[in-house]
Amino acid sequence: MYNLDCCGQLCPVPILMTEETLSELKSGDILEVAFTDPGARPDLDAWCRATGNALLEIIKGKDKWFAYVRKT
Repeated sequence: MYNLDCCGQLCPVPILMTEETLSELKSGDILEVAFTDPGARPDLDAWCRATGNALLEIIKGKDKWFAYVRKT
């Protein structure tokens, strides 16, 4: 699993960072994206649907969210 810290970034930056990082990974790799902007939740979901990548789950932590994206 790979990790990406987008905490403190406002949309669309977390989506752009996710896209850039996933472009460097292989199909089947999983990326954990940490973020604090609540607007990134629906944006990540929409981006995954549009690109065909799999949004496995989003978990709310104490002060941030964690999204798990599998590259297709």
